[in-house]
Amino acid sequence: MKFTAVEVDGRRRGYLLFEYVGAYTPLNLAKDERSRLLEQVASSEFYFDESTGALAKVKSDKYDWRRNPFRWFWRDYFEKRLLFQFEARKEIRSKKVVRAAGLITPDCVAWGLSLNPFNRRGSLLLMEHVHGVVTGEQYFTGLGEADRMAFLSRFCADVMKLARAGYVHRDLHMNNVLCKPSGSIVWVDTHVKPLPLGKRAKWRAIYRSISNRRLLDDHYRQWIHDDMKQRWMAG
Repeated sequence: MKFTAVEVDGRRRGYLLFEYVGAYTPLNLAKDERSRLLEQVASSEFYFDESTGALAKVKSDKYDWRRNPFRWFWRDYFEKRLLFQFEARKEIRSKKVVRAAGLITPDCVAWGLSLNPFNRRGSLLLMEHVHGVVTGEQYFTGLGEADRMAFLSRFCADVMKLARAGYVHRDLHMNNVLCKPSGSIVWVDTHVKPLPLGKRAKWRAIYRSISNRRLLDDHYRQWIHDDMKQRWMAG
């Protein structure tokens, strides 16, 4: 744990960082074209550290303390920061679960928070920037039909690995994964939750996850349902 100063868009901010390695201290976070592309498919802000090339994922407060002071205090400051329920910590905990299940995720550089109530960018996650990748949606769109089936099979294998480890993804869709030219899947949004007890309850939770309407169209979702059902029944 280390308290360090981070420049975000030219403004100096103090963050309490965990899993910190001195050689990877974020010095100057700035946006570029890569940031804007990422922000088109995500709800967070993205920056790059100019000295190390690390990717920074920043989550801002939901409420404005001037317009909604009570909601801001209870949700954004008391719960998220003082009780350590901020986004970067939740994502790091999920990332460790996902990696332990055998899925590929970017390496973490550091994660932390700002305790300054006047800094709306309270949550900060710094991770390895994976080069030469596209979103799962972009990769899938560029494939022929046979290659799409092969890709979906790899995708389902990863989802089943997670299920076998006792977890299910909270928001399963193709923009939460990146793909290398080889077709390898890198999981970048790793928010997961434990599966319930009981085999039928587990399957219902998995089914809800793979029924996300943001996860491709009806035809391909049905293919995923059928494939996952076979995997689940096979034990």
